[in-house]
Amino acid sequence: MSFHAPLQGKPHPMADYQSIRHSELEQLFEKKFHYQKPRGNKSWQLPPQDQALFSEFYQFDALQGLREQLNTVKSKLNDYGVQEWSAHTNRRDPSGEVSWRLKNDTKAEFVTVAWCKIFECLHRYPLVKSSEVNTLHLCEAPGAFITSLNHYLHSKYSKDEIKWRWRSTTLNPYYEGNPLNQMITDDRFIFHTLDNWLFHRDLTGNLLDVANIDHLAERCADDLQGQVDLVTADGSIDCAAQPDCQEEIVVRLFFAEVLSALKILSKGGNFLVKMFTLFEACSVSLLYTLNCIFEQVHIFKPATSKRGNSEVYVICLNYQKDTTGLPRLLEEIKAKLSQPNDTMVMPLFARSQIPQDFLMQHEIACRLYMKLQTDAIEGSIYAYESNDRHYLRHLHHLRGLVSDTYYSRYKVKPLEDSLCIVDKEATRKALGFSVPVYGGSYTERENLKHGDLLKQIYCLRREFNQLEKCPSSRTSYSYVKKRVEPLNLHISRGAPVHSLQSSMFASEPILLMRLRILDTFDLDPVWQSAPKCLLESKTLDYHQPTENESFHIAQRRFFVDLLEAVKEMKPQSIVFHKFLFLTHYAASLLLFLMEVIYKECSFDSNDLQTLTLSKLEDTDNKELEKVLELLKDEQAGAIHSLLDIKELQKNRFSNALIQHNNNVLLTCFRGMLGEESFPMPVVLAPNSEVPAIQETAAVF
Repeated sequence: MSFHAPLQGKPHPMADYQSIRHSELEQLFEKKFHYQKPRGNKSWQLPPQDQALFSEFYQFDALQGLREQLNTVKSKLNDYGVQEWSAHTNRRDPSGEVSWRLKNDTKAEFVTVAWCKIFECLHRYPLVKSSEVNTLHLCEAPGAFITSLNHYLHSKYSKDEIKWRWRSTTLNPYYEGNPLNQMITDDRFIFHTLDNWLFHRDLTGNLLDVANIDHLAERCADDLQGQVDLVTADGSIDCAAQPDCQEEIVVRLFFAEVLSALKILSKGGNFLVKMFTLFEACSVSLLYTLNCIFEQVHIFKPATSKRGNSEVYVICLNYQKDTTGLPRLLEEIKAKLSQPNDTMVMPLFARSQIPQDFLMQHEIACRLYMKLQTDAIEGSIYAYESNDRHYLRHLHHLRGLVSDTYYSRYKVKPLEDSLCIVDKEATRKALGFSVPVYGGSYTERENLKHGDLLKQIYCLRREFNQLEKCPSSRTSYSYVKKRVEPLNLHISRGAPVHSLQSSMFASEPILLMRLRILDTFDLDPVWQSAPKCLLESKTLDYHQPTENESFHIAQRRFFVDLLEAVKEMKPQSIVFHKFLFLTHYAASLLLFLMEVIYKECSFDSNDLQTLTLSKLEDTDNKELEKVLELLKDEQAGAIHSLLDIKELQKNRFSNALIQHNNNVLLTCFRGMLGEESFPMPVVLAPNSEVPAIQETAAVF
């Protein structure tokens, strides 16, 4: 076992910072733990195949005691505002200068904190054994592990030596049924590398569905010829609403990641998976499993991982794929995951099947990482409350030292632009406007959940005011056709969108506002504008799905009616009134109408909120009939889009549509939250301020 004792979180103001600097650097870069396996007959092994799995629930008292200690310290943060605390911890993060330097000095490709962390892992452990390597990346959005691995390979090997193939999967940002707060929608890298991303047959990218794990294994067998040398898994789930239950909330995802890796990884391959606290018995049995089937298992917290959070990386080296009992174990895990309502908190093995010497080592690891985290939180509180100038000066110097140490230890050097995976300018483009919404503290957010409706309306109004302060869109604009080649259909099918949870055709802060309004009033702004379509003498209403209908059925019904009306009436214009095109299904049909059926298109963001198609093309309607036939017949699966994603994203069309959808939603919000809707004053206690709801996880 290798571990440096943690420093105290609150140094004395007059401490000799120069003398502790070296040990503090060592602590930051050496947060490692290595399980020591017994040799010979006492070596850790999977339980006999006649013993039942997932058959006994229990907990380890010592580990539960550690959990309580950690939660006691974390609860001290309950009254700090999310954004203020996050800004504070960012300022005092010793590794904060590393990513800035990589972006601005080294100009590395698509740098995030995840980029920095995996770069450390690659240098500290033999995860990549040669220049010829096939890799699979689970829960990978936005793609920084991949760009970091590319930088590492080109730093270690020459261009001619490298023979690297990779595939990746994540929750599909283009699938509107995926919840916005459970996925990363940043597609700047994904969009340009789509051929390498596997979103499975249902297009969701959801690894919790075992059918998708099977499909992933099939695709890797075909695309990578069954040879996968490294699997990484960087998944997590937003636990802001229950920060004390992070391990239980994420455990189902851990099992899915482990099952995927063990099914796909080649013999002798390596596996890296992000985990958090390891106090629960289900996590203990999972770690014991990994120790039984890999030659070495390490726990590592990179220097660039925030000191106050719980994340660690479990590094598993040299996969023993022929381990006795492994196939049966994987089948049992798969069967358990197949039960969608199972929380997976039941330990994999009975308590008697976990050796005492493993438990002893595991408890030591848990104590050490818990001590590091609690010291970091206490230190951050001390710095926040005391404003100790000596301490802050020390932190400033430490940031520079950490950056220099990172560069020297890992031999960081620039990468030629020609060796990058994607053009750097494409991944540097801003994601769109951000909204400075005050998130409040955990305590305030919890109180607000149980507060009266008027207080919640007050918070929504204040958040809406923040949205309106953002640069306003133009009131009118047109989309001019410049296409030279004909628009080709490219049908993609997947699981039908049951309810609209996200969209790439509106700005994320506006979509989050929609979800908060929906949660508060149980009324969806998408339908409150009463969207309709005018075809000269005929009006088509776009109706909200009934209780037993999916969103997909409602939009399919409307667009079938629309195309049939266009086919029969041949109207010279179509006017969409306060109409939202938030899905790839709707956007692809709109672009089809704009490019194939009509000559002109104009957007008008006045009170009418209209989108007008005019001047019918002289066509024989064969294209229209073909599309109509496709919409009516979905026996091969629900249609997700009629066109290739690259026709619909990151171009003049998507820019115009995002602007249109933003304007329609903001107008709808204004109507739902305006004084005329709720004229009663909101009465607050003196000097009180109710925070806006913010589902952002606290960053320690």
